[in-house]
Amino acid sequence: FPSHDTISLSTVAEMQKVDKQIEVNGTVLANDFVELHPETNGRITFLQIPEGKIVQAGTVLAKLNDADLQAQLEKIKVQLELANINEQRNKQLLSARGINQSDYDVSLQQVRSIQADIAFTQSLIDKTVIKAPFTGQIGLRQVSVGAYINTATTIATLQSLDKLKMDFTIPELYGSYVKVGKKINISSIVTGK
Repeated sequence: FPSHDTISLSTVAEMQKVDKQIEVNGTVLANDFVELHPETNGRITFLQIPEGKIVQAGTVLAKLNDADLQAQLEKIKVQLELANINEQRNKQLLSARGINQSDYDVSLQQVRSIQADIAFTQSLIDKTVIKAPFTGQIGLRQVSVGAYINTATTIATLQSLDKLKMDFTIPELYGSYVKVGKKINISSIVTGK
């Protein structure tokens, strides 16, 4: 039988700081991101999508045909002029006791009703204009002038790049190491040419 030599080693245990690093994959996301959709259906009459450029909040990016709504608004404005004249005439008659209060109230109600119609029609016109909801970088345009679109149609995307967020998942075991307010290091690896 071959003989085995035994070697005895002794080690002294000592306290050391252990640097705990957890490496996980994640995705960098824009803090604000939106797909731009119209609020109503219609044909595109104006389109200004400067692909890849920064646009300011409130910039008009597209307009839909609103000719019928504009004509309706003008018609209602004419009705309002007539209703205002009638209401003023009835106000004078009321002060001269030529009509009763209820007749005047009807003419005043007609003015208010037509004003509400104007506000409603104007809100429909406003929905034909697509504006940038915040300052950000616009993506590729998905439509062309003359296209008929609906509320499900994406015109383009817009994302704010001044603030970014990191989306990552860590194992539950390490959950106590990552808390709100704690600093984390992020490094990125760019692949491709």
